[in-house]
Amino acid sequence: MSAYQETKIHGTPGFPYIVYPGILPEHISGIPHHWHEEMEIIYVTDGMISVSVGNNEYALSVGDIILVHPQTIHAIRQHNGDSAIYYNILFRLSMLENAADDTCREKYLEPIYNRRLLMPEYLTPEHPLHSQIEPIIRKLTTEPHYQRFHEELLIKARTFEMLHRILPFCEKADIASANEDIAYEKLKRSLLYLEEHYADNITVEAIAAQSNYSASHFAKLFRQLTGDSFTQYLKNYRLEMAAVRLRNEKTKISEIALSCGFSNLSYFSRAFFEKFGLTPSDYRKIPDPGTKSIDKEDAVVG
Repeated sequence: MSAYQETKIHGTPGFPYIVYPGILPEHISGIPHHWHEEMEIIYVTDGMISVSVGNNEYALSVGDIILVHPQTIHAIRQHNGDSAIYYNILFRLSMLENAADDTCREKYLEPIYNRRLLMPEYLTPEHPLHSQIEPIIRKLTTEPHYQRFHEELLIKARTFEMLHRILPFCEKADIASANEDIAYEKLKRSLLYLEEHYADNITVEAIAAQSNYSASHFAKLFRQLTGDSFTQYLKNYRLEMAAVRLRNEKTKISEIALSCGFSNLSYFSRAFFEKFGLTPSDYRKIPDPGTKSIDKEDAVVG
C-alpha cells in the first residue's frame, strides 16, 4: 500500500469492491495517512481503534462505523495500545454506474465523490442512521463472496441500499468545507513529496513549498491533519517503512536504517524500540502477521 496515495484497484477492474479484515496490533501500530479513489467503510467488531479523517479524530469502539469519502485523507491506529478487530469495505462508486448519462451518477454518486454532498463520518449505535446500515455492513463483512455465480449482483444491491439509506443524512457542502477541501488537496502534494523523499534530509521549508505554503502555515495545517508535528510524523513514517523492510528483506539492519533516513544506528534502535516495543533484530524474528486469521465467531458482533 502506498503510504499516501493508493493507486491500486481494490478488488478487480471489472468489480472494484473488496472487504479487508484487520487486526491491531499486527506488530505495527496501524495504517498511516493515505487516500484512494474508493469510498471506504470502517466497522469495528472488537476492541477500540483510533481513526482520523481529514482533521477529525475518532475513537471507535465495538459497533462504531466510519464513512470515508473517496480521495479523503485518513488513517487507522491503535487506541491507547488496545488490540482490536475491524473491517474495511472499499468500493469505487463507478461500480454502481450504468452509463455516461446515468441519473444516479449525476444526482448522487458524483456529488458524494466530489464532496458536494457530505456523508456523516462517525456513526455510533445511537446515531439514527446506524441501525439502518449496520445490518447491511454485517452481511457484507461476514458472508463469503465470489463463491456463487450471482454474488456480484447481491453485493451491488446491498451497496445501492446502503447508499439509499445514507443519502437522506447527507448535507450539502458549505463554503468552509469547500475551503478545507482545497487546503487538504494542496497538502497532498507535500505528502507525496514526503513519501518519495522520506530517506532524505527534508526540511519543513522544502516540504511546505510543495503545497505553496509558508513553513509556519504548513506546520499548523499538518498538525491539524495528523496530530503530530512534521518532525515527529516523519520519524514515525521512517520507522514504519523500516519495519516493512525488516519483515520483507534480509538486508542488514544498518543498511535499512540508513536507507530509511537514520544515519545513527543507536538512535534508530532506540526509536524503533520506543515505537514497537522490540529491537529491530527481535522484530525481524516475529512470524509474518499476514498468516493470522480471524475467527468468525470472534469477529462478528452479537
